Amino acid sequence: MNPRVSMIALAGWLFADLLLAFSIVVLGTQEPPPKPDEPVAPSPTKTPRQALERRYVEIELSVDPDEARSGSAAAVERLRRAIQDEPGLRGRKAGMVLTFGAQHSGGEGFAHDVNALLPRVDRALFADVATRDFQLLGTGGGALMLNIYLFHDD
Repeated sequence: MNPRVSMIALAGWLFADLLLAFSIVVLGTQEPPPKPDEPVAPSPTKTPRQALERRYVEIELSVDPDEARSGSAAAVERLRRAIQDEPGLRGRKAGMVLTFGAQHSGGEGFAHDVNALLPRVDRALFADVATRDFQLLGTGGGALMLNIYLFHDD
C-alpha cells in the first residue's frame, strides 16, 4: 500500500470537513424553538384592504392659479361645482387623485395648491386621499385636469 495519499482523496476529505463546519455554523445561528409552556404571540389581525377601481373619473376645469394658491373661497367653490356635476362621485370615497395643472410658472406648484384645497371641497370624498402633482402641457394657464380613482363599492 502506498503511504502517500492522492490529492483527489485529500480534496474530498477537505470538502467533507468544510461542509461539516458550515453545517455546524448554520445550525448554531438558528433561534431555538419556543418552549411548550411559553404562550405563542398571536399573529396580528389583518385589516381589510380596499381596492381602487381601474377606471378613473376625469374632470377638466379652469381655476385661477392665484386663487388656488391663496386658498380663496372662489377656487374652492369652482372645484366643488365641478365635483358635484359629476354624478359618479356622489356618496363615494376617493383613494387617489392625480392632478394636472397648467400654469406659466410651472404646473406642479399649481396642482399642489389645488390638491391642498380638496378636503375643503368635499370632506367625505377626499378624506385621507393620496394626491400627485403634475404639469399639464399644451394648454393655457389655469387649466386643470383631475383624475380621481375611487375605492370599490362593497
